[in-house]
Amino acid sequence: MKEIASWKEDYKRFENSNAEVLGISVDHIHSHRVFAASMGTLPYPLVSDWHRQTVKDYHVYNESGGVAKRSVFVVNKEGIITYLNTSFKADKKEDYESVFNELEKLV
Repeated sequence: MKEIASWKEDYKRFENSNAEVLGISVDHIHSHRVFAASMGTLPYPLVSDWHRQTVKDYHVYNESGGVAKRSVFVVNKEGIITYLNTSFKADKKEDYESVFNELEKLV
């Protein structure tokens, strides 16, 4: 939940970088709706990867837990991944700021 709250609080920074944010998890869409409502709405969509295809395609699926690893990807306009962190921790300032540093390179 810390990750979601952090992205919500700093959403203006994403907008200023001309970036889009998608939250993707293997939870069902109904869980996403309840969660978003508990956050007082979110400025970006939560996407359900119920069949786990996206997390498998991006190699962040945790088979033993049946969930995705907490990960952040920055994808440029050409569809190329320019930044990847598969052990992202929003409470770790350097992890969080490295995403914005990468976005600045793309502007």
